[in-house]
Amino acid sequence: MASSNPRLTTSTYTPSELELIERVHSHFPNNEPNQFHYFYETASPFSNFHPCHFVEGGIEFDTSEKYMMYHKAKLFNDNETAEQILEATTPADCKDLGRRVKGFDEVIWTNNRTQIVSNALLLKFTQDQQMKESLLKQHGNLLVEAAANDGIWGVGLRKDNPLIKNRSKWRGLNLLGYILTDVLYKIHD
Repeated sequence: MASSNPRLTTSTYTPSELELIERVHSHFPNNEPNQFHYFYETASPFSNFHPCHFVEGGIEFDTSEKYMMYHKAKLFNDNETAEQILEATTPADCKDLGRRVKGFDEVIWTNNRTQIVSNALLLKFTQDQQMKESLLKQHGNLLVEAAANDGIWGVGLRKDNPLIKNRSKWRGLNLLGYILTDVLYKIHD
């Protein structure tokens, strides 16, 4: 990502996120991904809003968004909001509740977000065979969240924007895409 590109966010990669990207790139020829699968819509199994079912510690989750926001609230010991997230009926409601977590600290969240989402996606794609197969079909591709309004989890570009084909033009971190690709290789290998 070139520093001269406009960014939707001032967030940068943490050391563990840089390790994640390096690990993902190591699966591609010359450590350089050159095939991409772009996704954004809820219909895509790669979306955090896509309906699914997985369990962790006896707690059932129906989207990876719910898992992420639940663990965000738990990270800050906001048990009240965590319970509301579990009771929420839509991923949008979960996201909204996650934005209201009490005691939220950006630095703490930034240092924990990748591990939380990685845990969610590993559970999501290992507890459902159909979901697992959909992810494994992307072997050889770098998954890319084509979210024009998301500079952290996505690339800050829509999939119909020609700039999306050039990683140096991305306006976002693509954390969700990198985590998904990492989970793919963990499952595949």
